Parts: sequence; structure tokens; C-alpha cells
Amino acid sequence: MRPLIIKGQPHFQFAFLRGRQEVHENLLQAESFQRLRELWSEYFQEGYLFTQHADYHFRKSKQGTVSLKKHAPTKARQQESETHNRTKRYLIPEGVPCAFLEAIGVMTDTGKVKSAQYRKFRQINRYLEFINDIVPSLSGSGELNIVDFGCGKSYLTFATHYLFTEVLKRRVNITGLDLKQSVVSHCQQISEDLQCAGLTFNTGDISRFQSGSKKCDLSISLHACDTATDAAIAAAMSANTDVIMAVPCCQHELFQQISDGPQAGLLKYGILKERTASLVTDALRALVLEISGYRTQVIEFIETEHTPKNLLIRAVKRQSRLPVREWRELVKQFRSLKEQYGINTFYLEQALGEQFQKQCQTSGHIMTGIDG
Repeated sequence: MRPLIIKGQPHFQFAFLRGRQEVHENLLQAESFQRLRELWSEYFQEGYLFTQHADYHFRKSKQGTVSLKKHAPTKARQQESETHNRTKRYLIPEGVPCAFLEAIGVMTDTGKVKSAQYRKFRQINRYLEFINDIVPSLSGSGELNIVDFGCGKSYLTFATHYLFTEVLKRRVNITGLDLKQSVVSHCQQISEDLQCAGLTFNTGDISRFQSGSKKCDLSISLHACDTATDAAIAAAMSANTDVIMAVPCCQHELFQQISDGPQAGLLKYGILKERTASLVTDALRALVLEISGYRTQVIEFIETEHTPKNLLIRAVKRQSRLPVREWRELVKQFRSLKEQYGINTFYLEQALGEQFQKQCQTSGHIMTGIDG
């Protein structure tokens, strides 16, 4: 990872090697610290820090203790942060013909992105970067089971299929689910025309989704409206999904419930109340996932200049048990946030049923995956 400046703001760029391909993740400072803690606690045992004054070598033992060695600096002095004006390297490159992008009207047959579709092109690539980052959290062999809840025109469904089959060379079983039969039929026809192995589309209600005996490796949902995002998260959790990724759309459920109370000065303005309701909704979703055993981030999906619906909830199932104390603190935060804003009912909580609700009322030892 290295420091750099993006649009005048300090960031850190994380570089991950996936086979022969290098993937970058640019995060603000606070996000970078959180990401670094996650990588150090769950993935890495050894690390190096290179500064202008010294090199530091960190090593973690099996018992969890960390040793530190300091050496003379080995890196040549350079500007502490760099600008990020280089041409963006996309997972689906611009200027190279891509069959599915041509079929859905984003790109011409020569590989040129249509001017009216450039925002969609960037959005697709940005989402693929996030998916590519979580590949180490998925099964390393065999067929991957993936569901796109509320797939719509299926930009992401086709893009996800392309990433796993063409870039990562994995076998997949991907299902695009949507309520509209006409949309599903259209996407299924494209899949058949392009001979997309392992990609199918079905008509169905997200809230009634049944995964059967198959475990779900990855679930995605892009701009599922209002409580449809909650239904997608609940369905993914019931399918024992390893990684859940959701970009929420409009969030109306809590708008009528939120009471003024101490926030009267903020909530008296309609547009601020609407935005507050959206933020509270996503915070509650993230806490539900954390309580249920997922390591969860709420991060910027794409710059606000391209779309106001720019938050991504990314949840990866934890490999190690969460200590009871930390779990109880999450439950406390969840209940406190509801009480603070006068929220009586929350769709996701209801969709998960009595088991989740009882867990939030009792001690942590009954919680699956909780230590103690």
C-alpha cells in the first residue's frame, strides 16, 4: 500500500496480486486503517513498513504476539504522496471489444464505449473491482454459486459472469432473479446467444427465494428498491452466503417512523430527514450483518458526481468467532440506534425471523459462531 492524492484528498492505494493480475483498491485514511486491521488480523502474519527514516519488520506468532525489528531505510526518498492522474486500468478494458457489453448496448463492436453509457461502463468496472477484492474469501476450487437479486437489465450479472469465467477462469452457476418476465426473457436470450455457460435468469420474488440444498458463495444486488435490498440480504443470509454485496436504492421504510426527539433541528427539513433515514437504514443493515457473523464495510461505490446512490454494503463471513463482548456491543449499538430514532419495526430484522430477534434480547452464548 502507498499514499496518494485523489481529487485533492489523501488516500492509500492497496495493491493485491491475483495470479498475474494486479488489482488496486483506493481508500480514504479511516477506511484504510480499518482495511489494514482486517488484513492483518485475518490474512497476514508478516508485514513491512518503509518510511523515510527507517524500515520496520512486523511478525505475528501463532500465539498472537507481535515482534518488531527496525532497520536502516532502504527506499529512496520520494514524494510522500503521488497524484492519481494516470489512465485508469479497468478489468474490462476500454477499446477492446466485449461481447456482452455490445449486446446490452454499452459498447460498440469496435470496443468503443458509447458516450451515453460511459457512466454505466465505469459503474460496472467499479463493482467488478469490489468483487475481485473478495475473491480470496470464496472457495478456491470447484463451481461457484452466485445469485444476483433484482438483476433488472443484468449489467452486473453478465459482468460478474465475465469476471469469473474469462478473467479468473472459474466455473460458475449464476442466477439472475427478477420480478419482470419480459426482462428475464430478454436477458436469458442474450445469455443463450452469447453461450454464457452457467448463467441463467429466473422470474421470482426475492422474499420467496429458496436456495435449496446449494450453498451460495456470493450474492449481489444493485439498486434493489427500498426493502427489496433487505429482502436480498435476508435471502443471502438464509442461503449461508459467504460474501454479500448490496448497493441500496431508495429507502423509504424508516422515513415515516423516525421521530424528532433530540434531532428535531435536523429532521425538520424534509431532504435532510430523507438522507438521515437512508443513513440510519444502511447503518442498521450493517449492524445486523455484523451481529450475524459477517465482517462488514459500508464504502463508497462510485463518486457522487455519477450517482447519488453511491454506498456499497460489503459483508464477508468471518472465519473466526466473534468474542462475546464485541458481539454484545454490536447488539447494544443496534438497539440503541433504533431507540434513538424511535424505530419500532425494521424489515430486515423481521425478515430474519424470531431467531435473530431472540438473539438480540438474550446473552451471546446462543449465537451461532460466537465464542463463549
